[in-house]
Amino acid sequence: MKSTTAAAFLLGASLFALAAPALAQDTGATATDASKPAEGLGEIVVTANRVASSAQDTPIALNVYTGTALADQGVNTVRDLSQIDPSVNVTNSTGSAYVAVRGIASTDVTEIGDPSVPITRDGFFTNRSFAISSSFYDVARIEVLKGPQGTLQGRNSTGGLVSIVTVRPELRTGGYASAEAGNYKTFNGEAGVNVLLAPGFAVRASGTVLSHKGYRTSTGPAFDGDDENFKSGRIQALYKGDNGLSAWVSYQHDSRDVNGDAQFRGPLGGPTPDFGKAKVFTSDAPTMTKLTSDRARWELAYSADMGLNFIYSGGYDSANWRNQLDATGGYPANRQFRQQETPKTWNHEFRVSNDKGGKLFFQAGYFYFQEKNVVNSGIFNLDMTGPLFGPGGFLTGVPNADQSNRYGIKFDYNILTRSQALFGQVEYDLTDKLQLSLGGRYTWDKKVRTGNAVLTLPALAFPLCGNDFPAPGTCPPFPLTTPGNGNLSKGEPTWHVGFNYRPAAGSLIYAKYDRGYKSGGFNSNGSAPSVDYGPERLDSFEIGTKNSLMGNTLQLNASAFYFKYKGYQGSQFTAATSSGSGVFNVGNASIFGIEGSAVALVGKATRINFNATYLHTKFGDGITINNGATPPAAINISGNRLPNAPGFTASGGIEQELPVSFGTFTARVDAKYSSAFYYSVFNTADTQSPEYVLANASLKFAPENSFWEVQAYVRNVFDKQVLAYATQNFNAGANTYQFQAPRTFGVRGSVKF
Repeated sequence: MKSTTAAAFLLGASLFALAAPALAQDTGATATDASKPAEGLGEIVVTANRVASSAQDTPIALNVYTGTALADQGVNTVRDLSQIDPSVNVTNSTGSAYVAVRGIASTDVTEIGDPSVPITRDGFFTNRSFAISSSFYDVARIEVLKGPQGTLQGRNSTGGLVSIVTVRPELRTGGYASAEAGNYKTFNGEAGVNVLLAPGFAVRASGTVLSHKGYRTSTGPAFDGDDENFKSGRIQALYKGDNGLSAWVSYQHDSRDVNGDAQFRGPLGGPTPDFGKAKVFTSDAPTMTKLTSDRARWELAYSADMGLNFIYSGGYDSANWRNQLDATGGYPANRQFRQQETPKTWNHEFRVSNDKGGKLFFQAGYFYFQEKNVVNSGIFNLDMTGPLFGPGGFLTGVPNADQSNRYGIKFDYNILTRSQALFGQVEYDLTDKLQLSLGGRYTWDKKVRTGNAVLTLPALAFPLCGNDFPAPGTCPPFPLTTPGNGNLSKGEPTWHVGFNYRPAAGSLIYAKYDRGYKSGGFNSNGSAPSVDYGPERLDSFEIGTKNSLMGNTLQLNASAFYFKYKGYQGSQFTAATSSGSGVFNVGNASIFGIEGSAVALVGKATRINFNATYLHTKFGDGITINNGATPPAAINISGNRLPNAPGFTASGGIEQELPVSFGTFTARVDAKYSSAFYYSVFNTADTQSPEYVLANASLKFAPENSFWEVQAYVRNVFDKQVLAYATQNFNAGANTYQFQAPRTFGVRGSVKF
């Protein structure tokens, strides 16, 4: 059935693209360059292949969003992308988050884990999942690339890549500002100024403030959850000479200080409670998340004689992330899981290419990534509770009964992650319509961790076990120190083979095969030495078509793909980690999918867009994973669906301009549908996200020939309570749930000068 569906789809897509010349001719299109679209919907230039090209002429499945479109739809962070993009799922994970594209994600958000869908900011890779919460602003565009990008983009991008491209200084003087106010005491502000200081030299400064009170109220000591308080500023300088030399440098400072994610609890193993409007959650310990970071970026580019181009880009990040979660449960104390990480990250890349336009185009380069991180985390007891150990309790005077104000387990690690790669890709025109693309990359990954975990069992497991209770020898001597040292070095090739066929102006058919690779690592839960796990490999086969028709007033794109996972990295509880949780290569998996999109300009005033994705995901045979029960239960997940992979998603919108004598109103409504999916490989009902529809609406007014505009908006119009995370927390003896934002509304005004 799957192969029949794929064959029918691909045949239809190919015939459609071959018929495109007739459609173009009927509408009077006169373009002679297949890569040059007509007017109408306009052109968005992307750098998905590391060089500038039209999105409609780039042989990669991608969704691209301009900065203006993101602002109009209220998308301020990567988390918000999942509300408008059908191929993207962003999962909150207690202070961190991870991205899934086409059902591929890495749920390992520890200091050793690598994302399957990396996020780059102006080409700079960061590993840490907590960076997803940082806002983006003064954005030129965001490119969501789908499928393995390991040849040109690298760094473990087996599922895809989210590329954030900011606006660089322009050789002119001007500026902009915007302000937004809404419910939940929302205030968002952004401003920027661009100054031309001399011919070929300009600077740009911009900044943003995002704030709103918590969407949820706590009944305990935690403050309101799901709040926001983010501030950032950026300054850039750009030089463009007449001699082919250009230089760019940027510095940015970020600060985020929030109460943290609101966590709802339910019975371990379900059933999932009815949370109603999910407005009130219980807590037993204060929570908070704080992040400060400083980012520097730079780039030198030189266009030499003989059509050669040289680019060196680099950057440095220094971050300090602190996170406190409510870890109460299963022990007679109110507890926090306290986390701190201070990663310092370097990126360097050197790339050389020739000018496009001839039969042969090539790119080659060297990439270097290094992260040094210090981890200072553990489970901390605040105060003892209950009738036995709480204030006035029956056993409060017994030796060792008071285990408050101390760690039950403490992790102190130093981690070095280093990745180097050589890469190259060529595109050769076999004919005037058919192009061959070949690429390869060899990556050397190294991970080193040193340090210890210290367990104080009376503070972790049971207060009186240090008193030979219930029997002599119940507890090992404490403190118990376990080295967490690990050392892993691995080299791996990845490759790309593709054919690009352009039957006529504005039409592209592409077919490609890519090998993706994500590095391995090692486990340690504090009670056992490190245990290695291997890399994850993915073979991707894809065919697609992109078409700009009817004078570029209609764009129709489609693709079909098949992924084969080898060595899927999944979390399980095993004896190798003293029955604790760890990441291991659990087996194989497969993904088959079909995507389609349409954008139409009806007349001059109506714009309609639609996007849909179908996914069929499946774990291979003979895969058994232990859960976290005591003792662990072996669960056969063969044939289960992959987590974060809804079977069908779709998004669409309609935008209508309404001219009046004194200006133009623009009305927009859009929505996203997602079928049900699971957050766990076990596919349990209590970790399932039900199907949902999120709808948004806005009305914008811009006076004629004016420099300002104002917009009113409502997001999540029907106030749906949509899960953002669900997990079985065996340590706390309860399920944990988090939710996406409720209905929000407000007014936004902006000016440009």
